[in-house]
Amino acid sequence: MRSEDIAVSVRNVTKTYRLFAHPGDRIKQFLSFGIRRYHQSFNALSDVSLDIRKGETVGIIGPNGSGKSTLLQIICGILKPTSGTVQVNGRVSALLELGAGFNPEFTGRENVYFQGMLMGLGADVIDRRFGDIADFAGIGEFIDQPVRTYSSGMFLRLAFSVAVHVDPDILVVDEALAVGDPLFQKRCYSRIKEMQQRGLTLVFVSHDHEIVRTLTSMTLLLGSGVSLYWGDSREATHRYRKILFEEEALRIAREHNGDDRSVMSGKPATSGEYGIGGATITGLRILAEGGEERSVFQPGERIHLEVSFSIDTPLDKLNVSVVIKTLQGWKLYSWGTLNQDIAIWAGRLDGEVFWDKTFEASDKPVVNLALDGNFGAGSYEVQAVVSREMDRHFGSQQVLHWCDEIGTFRVEMNKREYFFGGICDLHGRATFDA
Repeated sequence: MRSEDIAVSVRNVTKTYRLFAHPGDRIKQFLSFGIRRYHQSFNALSDVSLDIRKGETVGIIGPNGSGKSTLLQIICGILKPTSGTVQVNGRVSALLELGAGFNPEFTGRENVYFQGMLMGLGADVIDRRFGDIADFAGIGEFIDQPVRTYSSGMFLRLAFSVAVHVDPDILVVDEALAVGDPLFQKRCYSRIKEMQQRGLTLVFVSHDHEIVRTLTSMTLLLGSGVSLYWGDSREATHRYRKILFEEEALRIAREHNGDDRSVMSGKPATSGEYGIGGATITGLRILAEGGEERSVFQPGERIHLEVSFSIDTPLDKLNVSVVIKTLQGWKLYSWGTLNQDIAIWAGRLDGEVFWDKTFEASDKPVVNLALDGNFGAGSYEVQAVVSREMDRHFGSQQVLHWCDEIGTFRVEMNKREYFFGGICDLHGRATFDA
């Protein structure tokens, strides 16, 4: 990769903080001239490296405390690394902690000019762009009020508007969009997509896996300040979900009186598969109403998803479910045996409760999940999950085996007979008076 193609180069970056047990220990440390140590060292980042190409959109994900915000602040020049180097080629605009860089005593207007000048823009340039900034923010007369009087949503609107109107080469966004209302979030993502098409380099942090997978091409997965994976965003989100599910399952197992029957050594998870073991999904068949295997359906056709799995150790309280998503990663529907069990317990359905069944090692159950295929034209992927539900209403879940992209199907529409727009059929009906 040529150096002129690189927007951000991070090389072996480590950021170490000193942690003092008591405030007075700082003074003791200073007066000891390094002879004695009154602190513990904490590495917020440890030897992290990555190269971000110009025009590339990159995600950074990881649990709280994994070092995401620290890395972004180092890229933006707010923090200096303890060791390692960072090279940034281009103008950086950052949307970090909500309202970071705003003076709370300044009005919104004054902060616009203040931030613009910090970005190297002259007053005449800000004059020309101020109208667009204020219009996009949409906070009306509050633009001339001190920002300390703003709600979190107003803060976000103005901060984002400034960040995208200073013509950045690199835009850094740290989870800030999560506080915005849905309509403003949609406007933000539309604006980001426009800027991406014009060659913007975007570094994006979010806990929303699907947004990361949809917006980004490459993703860095951090854990405890260490780079766990750097590469394809789909693979990165798979690995992150695996970490989260397994940590949650172990926590729940410990809470239930040390019951760790489902904390077993299952087969090693491959890409797109994770879980703590105890049951293994062995296959998925996609069937039409007549029982034949199909991959293409018409809107409204009944779709049967037949999940087969094997039991590796005695188990109870199981839930077999599927998740249906677009190929872009947007979840359309999730449903399984426990959803049906809940309806039976509530008296809304009749039938046998799957959650009450017990299974022995070497059992090979098959579950058929029948769905009304009210999908619009397009291609869809299926995820299959076998979980142990310690609570009857999804309160405590242990994922035994999760398989991403275990199956796909396509829906084709006959426009001459039945047609609608979108990704789901709401069965619209029209009435009128002549």
